Amino acid sequence: MQKIVFLPDKNSMIWIAITLGIAATGVNAQLTTQSSIAPHLRECYMDPLLLDRNNLPPTTLPVLIDIIQKIEDDPNVNMDLRQLIVQLLHTYKQDGIEFHQPNANVPMSNFLLPYAPTFHSFHRHRLLLTKIIPASSQTLPNNTISSALKCALHHMMSITVDGRVRGNEQNCNQLAQYRALRTARDIPRNLNKDDVEILDLDTMKLAKTMGQMRHFNPKDDVEYTNTGGSQSERQVLGESQCPLLGGVVFTRWGAVAAGHLLAGIAGGAQFQRIQVSDLIRGSTSNYQVPQSTISSLYASTISGDLAEAVLIQGTERGTNSITVGVAGNWNSTQAPRYYMLHNRVNVEVTDPELRGDIDGFVLGTLLNTNVADASSVRLSQLLDMYYSPRNGVFDQNRRACNRRQLRQETITRDVLVSETSAFVAALDTNMPLRGTIVSGLEQLVSTAAENFQSYTTNSLNDLSCVNTETTTNDYRLKTNLYLVVDATWPYQAIYPAISYLLDNVEVGKYGSSVTLLNAFDGSIVINKTFSLADFHTQYTLARHQAMFNGVNLESTLTNVRTLMQNELDYEKSTNYVGGNSTVLLFLLNSGNLQINVPVIEEARKINETIPDLRILFATSTNQFDSLWRMVRDMHNDIRTISLNTEGTNVEVTMSPVLSRIQMVGRRIVNSNCGSTFEGQLTSGNRQFDDYLEPGYTNYYSISPNYFFGNANRKIRISRTGGGAGSLVICQSRRFPQPRQNLTVAGVDANSVTCQNLVSGNVEISLQSACEGFWTIGSCPNFFISVQSQVPDGSSLTRICNEPACRFPYSIRYQVQIEELGCFSGAGTVRISSILVLSVIFLCVLNKV
Repeated sequence: MQKIVFLPDKNSMIWIAITLGIAATGVNAQLTTQSSIAPHLRECYMDPLLLDRNNLPPTTLPVLIDIIQKIEDDPNVNMDLRQLIVQLLHTYKQDGIEFHQPNANVPMSNFLLPYAPTFHSFHRHRLLLTKIIPASSQTLPNNTISSALKCALHHMMSITVDGRVRGNEQNCNQLAQYRALRTARDIPRNLNKDDVEILDLDTMKLAKTMGQMRHFNPKDDVEYTNTGGSQSERQVLGESQCPLLGGVVFTRWGAVAAGHLLAGIAGGAQFQRIQVSDLIRGSTSNYQVPQSTISSLYASTISGDLAEAVLIQGTERGTNSITVGVAGNWNSTQAPRYYMLHNRVNVEVTDPELRGDIDGFVLGTLLNTNVADASSVRLSQLLDMYYSPRNGVFDQNRRACNRRQLRQETITRDVLVSETSAFVAALDTNMPLRGTIVSGLEQLVSTAAENFQSYTTNSLNDLSCVNTETTTNDYRLKTNLYLVVDATWPYQAIYPAISYLLDNVEVGKYGSSVTLLNAFDGSIVINKTFSLADFHTQYTLARHQAMFNGVNLESTLTNVRTLMQNELDYEKSTNYVGGNSTVLLFLLNSGNLQINVPVIEEARKINETIPDLRILFATSTNQFDSLWRMVRDMHNDIRTISLNTEGTNVEVTMSPVLSRIQMVGRRIVNSNCGSTFEGQLTSGNRQFDDYLEPGYTNYYSISPNYFFGNANRKIRISRTGGGAGSLVICQSRRFPQPRQNLTVAGVDANSVTCQNLVSGNVEISLQSACEGFWTIGSCPNFFISVQSQVPDGSSLTRICNEPACRFPYSIRYQVQIEELGCFSGAGTVRISSILVLSVIFLCVLNKV
């Protein structure tokens, strides 16, 4: 989101350099508790590129986990979970930062940064980090992550409410139509005007409101109205009918305040009971409280939020009943960056904060009771387990979809009332208020606790565990996804489609990678990365607009073939035996593609020399008649997609493309083949380890290029680690995803053979697997699956300590290959039959 920034002059640039130089030596954790923005975070509010949220990654849980993994993997960061989470809070979290509109009659200084932590959430934040979760002597180096990721992490962790009016906002009940992406404009030179997102109500009134979210509609981009006059001194909460809530991340199980979540984990990992007298700054408490100490776990989560609500609503609104819970909507389902509240009243305890409080309390309790070992489980693993569709934190009941039951099991009303009353007394002396509660505190705290229990039971309405399991797959993709993008796509249309694919193929450290290529010539726009955060940081509107327009399939395929052959040679040098599948997806918007003989020849070379690569096309117009000769399966590998700049149809349009990517199994290869595929280069006996989440299935595909002929080729699969349940090994020549008790329309159950892996290994013979097929191209792939079967209620324990383990309970097994070969028709003097047919076809067309 583009906002006013103050462009520094020469003197202020010197000041900035000094500030950043101090921060570079190691961030002073206490700086985020001061009444000004911490020096190491100021560039997030001064740099125009970083100030525009559309240049930062979306605020999603996978992005949050990805950034945390980068910090964990940094060789200069040697911390366990307890140490790391405290440093994250003290380094990147600073609640309550607001924009302060300068008075139009006062000349602006180049030294002024019009942001400061003045919102009410800052006062609790300061008390939390100075007294309840104090900093240690360790610090995180300021260069641990890039500036863009630092700012993204800061915004995801820091609660604040941006209440500035954004225009005529009478109909905030239709917030689902708010768009995510702005068209970039020049930074305004007039510093007395502001530039932020607002709602186009005329458009919204015509839209359906059943939770469907549009994205990137330029019609919704209206300039910020004048907010000068008497309200210029300070941002006044209450102007906007639908203020923006910062510090929130998107999850499948509802929006979550990430700072509250991490604070709860820290409060449990570093559990202590603190004297109330130590928190009141030497003042005398105005209240009689039922206990003299508070729990760090309660204060950092639920009691902290309820105490804020009691003090603010009790003093500013004179209420006798404390309201909790304010719902909201994301601006986008595919690239969420802004969370908008449905109203502006009683925003002390919003829905995302409630979820963050509960989840943080649950995870903090697990650490405090040693259910999860803070010395051996990584923070990223803990989050990944809890926000998982199935297994949870060593127990399928301990996951986000079971939040309601976990809250009822772990949080009792009486303890909550006592803890909240005690924290109210502490927070009262640390927060400036507009009045003093002289009586009735017990009633206010009691109603706050009762409303918390009632609201979280009846009103959050998050996705249940049953619905979670029926709407998610029990397999995880590992795909090297190469996206060839036609730059004539409007960025507003193609970006959410790409984002949808990356989320669902699980681009990440333990999953898939993504490479972005330009359809103009096949040049690399974004190098291969396993980081969602890095991809979104690099693929911005400016980057898209810098790409050359148009599609040249001959040049693109030539460069792709070179790229893929280099990958094969690299895999040969590293003895790569198996792993990620490889998919090349063309996302084309240009019509009337020129498919000539050289293009067809390039496609033939790729299909014959890169046997494990699957080429897919998704085009805005029906190009089937032109593209069918380019793919292996013309009925399934070509799709027509209809993307609009509002983004309302992304999932419906892209799900068939995603389904096709999902059907491409992980590779098992003979790496000796390299890019030459000389028949005498057999594999010998080689193996690789792979990992499987309990209750999940891994699917593999073996190309006939590795088993053509009658040699005695074999695949052996053996279990090499412990864990719950058993493994089932299935194979098929017809169905890409074979599994036990398969019930798929049109698939003969006899086409799938399964064996239980009890001990030793399961051996699968590939001898004569291509018998009856004259050519390699006509022989189908060999499909194998490894399926974990775990009885309901099984206890999961830490069994996997290797760096390759995504989860501590991942099951390790070994895949061994024996005497795989190298066969390819490429490089011979013959012309492929498909090329001959294509030439004849083109000649006939020319005569017609």
